[in-house]
Amino acid sequence: MKNNDLDWWLDLVPDAALVVGQDQMVVAANARADAMFGAPQGALRSRALEVLIPEASRQAHRQHVAGFFRQQTCRAMGSGLRLQGQRLDGQLRPMDIMLNRIQVANQELTMVVIRDDSERVAMVKLGDELAATTARLARAQEVGGLGWWEYDSDGQRLIWSPMVPAILGVPEEVEPSLALVAEQCHQDDRPHLRALHQNLMKAPGTCLTYRIRRPDGELRWIRETIDHGTGNRVLGVMRDITTEKTLEDRLRAESTIDDLTGLYNRKQFNRDLKSRYADYTRLNRNTSMIMYDFDHFKNINDCHGHLMGDNVLRQAAEIVAGQLRASDNAYRLGGEEFAIIIGNTGPGDARKLAERVRSSVEAARFRLGDSIVRATVSLGISQFRASDTNFEDIFRRADEAVYQSKSASRNTVRVVA
Repeated sequence: MKNNDLDWWLDLVPDAALVVGQDQMVVAANARADAMFGAPQGALRSRALEVLIPEASRQAHRQHVAGFFRQQTCRAMGSGLRLQGQRLDGQLRPMDIMLNRIQVANQELTMVVIRDDSERVAMVKLGDELAATTARLARAQEVGGLGWWEYDSDGQRLIWSPMVPAILGVPEEVEPSLALVAEQCHQDDRPHLRALHQNLMKAPGTCLTYRIRRPDGELRWIRETIDHGTGNRVLGVMRDITTEKTLEDRLRAESTIDDLTGLYNRKQFNRDLKSRYADYTRLNRNTSMIMYDFDHFKNINDCHGHLMGDNVLRQAAEIVAGQLRASDNAYRLGGEEFAIIIGNTGPGDARKLAERVRSSVEAARFRLGDSIVRATVSLGISQFRASDTNFEDIFRRADEAVYQSKSASRNTVRVVA
């Protein structure tokens, strides 16, 4: 490979990427790397790599570099090399780094592929929060903070603790009744709860999660566990797990939703595209994919600031979402790159949707304070082919279609079927 091939090569890398010499100077960087480190396009080239590393980590970095050039194997993404990177504005960001040695014009260089590790760090933090919440709930059970009831089948008598009516949101003096619990149970869960309560003597060891609607209208999640009591008695323990469920839903959403736009993120895009490819190979059910990229988006950030840029992406996402059917999904792949996956749709209908998206974004006026900007997008369309060997083939063709759109005139649609 020659030096003048580096820029072209790095632009093909979907992540932020640098090429660094043994003197630890940046030889080349793609636009994603510039954006990740908050640098103007092309500004990372010829800089010392250490400016991108927090001062506290630089000595360890030097030692790692010396060891890296002594070994023969590369370090793959996700293998544990997780570091703090430093943007040019001084902000720190967790990063996952892949290193590989390359030869360019008889020079030994290092290719550095970088991914923002903020999502994983945030997930770990949220996981710790969930673990802490679970521990607190376990402690509450130990000190009797849960509701329990006991049913005596011989005397046909039911008693319960004061926490049960508190969980149900009814007065403490209400007569204990499993029928009351079933009445408050969500209609979709009620048949399962009634079946459980009607077979209590066979139910010990059973755990059921269901929803209740309290008299004030609040929906709560309950987990009820049945166990043997003494003699012909059955013990039930009721626990309000609404907080846990809310946190689980939050974790699930944050692992699949882009914070800025509210669209699905790249991780969910890969999952969905892989699933659609499986449907295509098994059922011959094709899928159309639309990719789009904002035109001259850097100019918006440079002229109006990143807050306006974020506002354009956010409002445009709402515009695009309004054009979709319930079965269609939109995704933010990263930066100003987006995608739409639409099932059971041929190229013709996909192009009609792409044109609606294009014209809607072009017609929009994006406002922030007293500022108003306009934006356009270039779009590319593709479908699965019989010759495809994996789900990424359609992505590459759609990306090529976007490239053709930008090369032609921008603000247009191209198809690479």
